[in-house]
Amino acid sequence: MKDKFITALAEALEMEDNEIKMEDTFRDYDTYDSLSELSILAMLDSDFGIELEMNEYNTYLTVGDLYKRVSSSK
Repeated sequence: MKDKFITALAEALEMEDNEIKMEDTFRDYDTYDSLSELSILAMLDSDFGIELEMNEYNTYLTVGDLYKRVSSSK
């Protein structure tokens, strides 16, 4: 599931899979903007069935934080 998550996140951020590391702060990526933020939220919903409110989403700082949320719901 980790590979699926990384691939989906990379697509949402318009990056390559190998550029994404679990310890990275995803908001620091050069491609991160308000549109990619919406893409990430949509990806979490469509690919993993997770609907996040903005206040919850804003508590996640790293790629690993998001992945923990995804893996805890399965």
